[in-house]
Amino acid sequence: MVFLLIFITFINITVTGWGYFSLYQRRYLFSERFGFTVTYLASTSCSFVIALNLFLLFPQHFEVVSTFTLFLGIVVGALFGSMVNMQSFIAGIFNGGVGGIMGSMLGAVALDPSLCGLPADLWAEQDMMLFMALLSLSIQLLSACMLTLTNRL
Repeated sequence: MVFLLIFITFINITVTGWGYFSLYQRRYLFSERFGFTVTYLASTSCSFVIALNLFLLFPQHFEVVSTFTLFLGIVVGALFGSMVNMQSFIAGIFNGGVGGIMGSMLGAVALDPSLCGLPADLWAEQDMMLFMALLSLSIQLLSACMLTLTNRL
């Protein structure tokens, strides 16, 4: 199970890097409006899925993982936001941080559903971890496809 989580995390980080470099090459073709949309979608989705996977990998270290994913989300958002202008940069920082915190929160609920008042025996812990990891992979791939295909039109 841990190997699968590491593999999915590696795929998500690779897709994030590929999306950044593919968009970075065409950054001069962006209008300010499209650059702002790219910043919102990319920084939120990338930091969200990376934070979710890191929380599922290290559930015992809640404070450390949450803090690390917050700063990682801020860095990812700053990278995507720096492609266009200062308004996109600030939006990227904010949305990257929010995505990082949301990923940590969803990971905590996935491991302990009783935090939200859900039945604790809703699914087995491994089933929930597998579902969340595959959900994060599909979110990442869908958002990367939307960004790169929209940019090619």
